[in-house]
Amino acid sequence: MPQFTKVLCHGTLLLFLSCLSPLAYPQAGPQRPADLRTEYLTDPLGIDVLQPRFSWVLGHSERDEGQSAFQLLVASRRQALDRDEGDQWDSGKSASPESAQVVYNGKPLGSGRTYYWKVRYWDRQGRPSPYSRTAQFEMGLLAREEWKGQWIGGANQLRTEFQLPENAVRARAYICGLGYYELRINGRKLGNNVLDPAWTTYEKRVLYATYDVTSHLKRGANAVGVMLGEGWYKSRALLLQMNIELAGGKRITVAGNASWRGHSGPITSDSVWDGEVYDARLETAGWDQPGFDSSSWTAAQEAKGPQGVISAQMMPAIQVVDDTVPVGLSNPEPGVYVYDLGQNMSGWVRLRVRGPRGSAVKMRFSELIYENGRINRDNIREAKSRDIYILSGEGEETYEPRFTYHGFRYVEVTGFPGTPGLDSIRGRVVHTNVATVGSFAASKQVLNQIQKLIVWSQLTNLFSVPTDCDQRNERQGWMGDAQVTAEEAMMNFDMAAFYTNFIRDIHDAQNPDGTITDTVPHRYGSRPADPAWGTAYPQLCWYMWKQYGDRRMLDENYAGLKQYVEFLRSRAPDNVLTYSYYGDWVAIEHTPGAYISDGYYYYDVWILQQIARVLGKSEDAQTYGQLTEQIKDAFNHRFLNPEGDHYSNGTQTANAMALFLKLVPEKSRSAVAGHLTNDITYTHNTHITTGFIGVKYLLPALTDLGRADLAYELASQTTYPSWGYMVQKGATTLWELWEEKTGPSMNSHDHAMFGSVGSWFYTGLAGIDLGPDEVADAGYRHIRVQPHIVEDLRWVSATSDTIRGRVSSSWTHNPGSIALDVEIPVGSDAKVAVPAEIDMTDLTIREGDHVVWEKGHFVPGDPGVSSASADHGNFVFNVGSGHYSFKLAGE
Repeated sequence: MPQFTKVLCHGTLLLFLSCLSPLAYPQAGPQRPADLRTEYLTDPLGIDVLQPRFSWVLGHSERDEGQSAFQLLVASRRQALDRDEGDQWDSGKSASPESAQVVYNGKPLGSGRTYYWKVRYWDRQGRPSPYSRTAQFEMGLLAREEWKGQWIGGANQLRTEFQLPENAVRARAYICGLGYYELRINGRKLGNNVLDPAWTTYEKRVLYATYDVTSHLKRGANAVGVMLGEGWYKSRALLLQMNIELAGGKRITVAGNASWRGHSGPITSDSVWDGEVYDARLETAGWDQPGFDSSSWTAAQEAKGPQGVISAQMMPAIQVVDDTVPVGLSNPEPGVYVYDLGQNMSGWVRLRVRGPRGSAVKMRFSELIYENGRINRDNIREAKSRDIYILSGEGEETYEPRFTYHGFRYVEVTGFPGTPGLDSIRGRVVHTNVATVGSFAASKQVLNQIQKLIVWSQLTNLFSVPTDCDQRNERQGWMGDAQVTAEEAMMNFDMAAFYTNFIRDIHDAQNPDGTITDTVPHRYGSRPADPAWGTAYPQLCWYMWKQYGDRRMLDENYAGLKQYVEFLRSRAPDNVLTYSYYGDWVAIEHTPGAYISDGYYYYDVWILQQIARVLGKSEDAQTYGQLTEQIKDAFNHRFLNPEGDHYSNGTQTANAMALFLKLVPEKSRSAVAGHLTNDITYTHNTHITTGFIGVKYLLPALTDLGRADLAYELASQTTYPSWGYMVQKGATTLWELWEEKTGPSMNSHDHAMFGSVGSWFYTGLAGIDLGPDEVADAGYRHIRVQPHIVEDLRWVSATSDTIRGRVSSSWTHNPGSIALDVEIPVGSDAKVAVPAEIDMTDLTIREGDHVVWEKGHFVPGDPGVSSASADHGNFVFNVGSGHYSFKLAGE
């Protein structure tokens, strides 16, 4: 090669390398913090927490690293932050390992103000990272007196016009439209939220959303229009305020008042259960644009409106998250067309149609279908669950509802002008838009199918509260369903902000006597709640601590939790709580409700004791610690049979619950365990007999007993009753019953409550779990990875993006070898248990290229691996952060 070519190539290479982005080749050592959150949200708009909390995820090129200090800057202007100036708060170099739940400690935050922040950290060697990207958060309206307008109503369409003498440089709209609203400015819908605001106990609290409307406004005439639906409020009311800053510095406020105009628009009826009727002939073109003649409209009426707290909506909104294409179209009778969406889902359909004015297209929804091809709506009970669209007759028309939703797989279309095609409708998947943070897959296909059912069932029952079902005249925030599915939900989805809101909903529903309700907000069920339902309050608070390290959640709810426990105590003479309504709901074999209630009484008091420990309330911790022992003694006296080998009537639920809660005396543990495993294996041929309460504890209890193999057999079973049976019968979401029921009864085909097995997929099979210390190990600071190699399962892979970063476990089992790959976030450490086959000898374990176990001893020298020990068939390695690849081989 000629010399000049060499020089040119060398120079080009240097230029290429110098232009590579930092993301292509991350720098050595500490990397810039990522995934910046404020109150669990990314760049939130309109929050009302006066001291918001920050979190970030650490990155590092080396193993066994963490944060020794951080510096967090908060500025009132982005330019100041660009100069590394935190005029609002400069934490300085703060010695702390915390990268989550870091509380703002700067100057008071102003209402409606935007703030910018960034953070850097120092690793354990004292090396600083680059600063993170610039994140931001904006405060909402922080005091009731800042709301200048009034509640108005009187019609389902409201509008006003206003003039701007200059261009707007900053404008925000704050809106609470009850029951639901759609905000429109100058002819355009604002944002992607639907079925907004979130459902609350309206007399206690309503939520408002904040919109940046700067780009929607213009100099001169502007118009704002709001459509209102009844939703759960069963009426219509609007509270709206726009704060506008003009280029010349002038400030203008536009707020709801009697000068607004109202009109009954094309939505002639709307109902969560019954659906929507839309008459396109009643549309008034241009009603949401300036210059519209509203002289025929009436003056808006002052509405009473709720008198409770007005709070910012600080959670993911309900949104249209996906479209689905029909997989089939049939014509079972003349004029009747049935679409199969291929998946039981929540939401609605979008209709495309062309036809004569006044033609009415009816869409009815169902989960099931008869053999003759007609839809089966027996299980949706009194819910009409239908949408009707009346054509305007003006060319091709497109319609989708605004103020209802349905649970369905099949759609029956009648009244369609002509013959519809597959492209005449599209499914619109709708639910609270929580982000996916977890994934699970295994070599056993039925487990993957069950995981899919769990994911779909969980998502389609998130509608600002965790609902029981999405199709019939119910769709309530049943607390029993919420508590059994919460751990699974947190492994699969980012639930932190969602549950923060829901726990506040529970607190709002609590009475001064400590009682809470079966459903939240309270429409169905009783007060006081069944103890297996009321336990959702302490359990959700505790899960927020365990999963996210949320101490503030515990602190803010401690008084309410204590009131609840003291209420239970008042109903528990001789330390036994027996009142019950539901017990182990939908069980195949009944367990007495008193047993279930008393077990949860113990659990709730135990949780309160642990929370007192976290909060440093030593006197309460001692008091409730003593109470747990008293309840435990009374429980065993009342429910453990004289032979000491089973509880209550000996059901799987009874024995599994006692074992899981560690209520069983040590001398009886083996006998109770034997009774449980014999009942499963021999009495019921390896099948489940629990309801949705008991099944939450069954597989974890078996795993704790060293019988993960039996738990796996139950999880992978495909005959009745089992999750796999649902799969075999073609289910695409979980059922309410183990049985396949399709008649007019309580048999929803989309209920998340049996989905608690999903958490066991992560903790049992993949082995991702927190360390054993309930206080010190919260928020994935200390992790245990202990997968279970069972029977014919060849591999498992699971990942969960935690508050501290990604945790993953992936293992493969071949005869004579086991490979385990794990990932531990920066700032965390873990005990990684590498399992061995029974009777395997001459064991060698490698991590990457290093031998770490040989001839019965730990071999030091592998970076990040500090020590190891043998423990009941597992080889437990203490590791710091990083990625590790262990491979065990033997004879």
